[in-house]
Amino acid sequence: MKRLIQTASLALVTILGSGCTTVQYNGTNSVQKSVDYPEIGQVITVYVGDHMVQKGIMIEEDFLLVTKTVDGALYDIPASKYVQLGFDSSQDFYSATGVVRGAFADPFSALSVKKNQNTEICVVTTFGGSACYQGEFERKKQISERGNSFQQTLIYSGRVGNKINIGYREFSNNNARPAFNNNVEYDLSSSNTIGYKGAFLEVIKADNSSIT
Repeated sequence: MKRLIQTASLALVTILGSGCTTVQYNGTNSVQKSVDYPEIGQVITVYVGDHMVQKGIMIEEDFLLVTKTVDGALYDIPASKYVQLGFDSSQDFYSATGVVRGAFADPFSALSVKKNQNTEICVVTTFGGSACYQGEFERKKQISERGNSFQQTLIYSGRVGNKINIGYREFSNNNARPAFNNNVEYDLSSSNTIGYKGAFLEVIKADNSSIT
């Protein structure tokens, strides 16, 4: 029995130790996009709670979306989002926060996925080994919470009588900036043109559910 246990332990070490992987922490291939909506002269209809106007800079970063929990022999990878940590010539590395380690498994440092395949996801250990499993996942982009994103928006809040309510909101790195929020009321019986912080809009039609 002791020999069998030693053999099993040796096999486990071989699986985890074959091929040394060094996790890279060189960030993500972030993309900067200008946000300027709608175009000047464009007629749009939005509903209560929707953004009427958006302007600013959006930084997008990569993340891994695991769509189905991976129930592995050594590690479980919950269905969740995992932010990219870095990359090398052959694979991408993602945060492993949330991964569950089995009782006899090595501590882990990251998740990795090879660049040209979308079926296998690996848990990289602190010793440079890896345990790989078949999984269901997608590579996606999201607004970065670590970049320099900044957006200004006007949000439609409804109509009471001849007056419409507009909310101004600022977002920095995908987080609202409450200190800069404001709610403004406009009387359409005075003018059907409204303006705020350099944005000028002609109100064609407005009711309690939408505005054009």
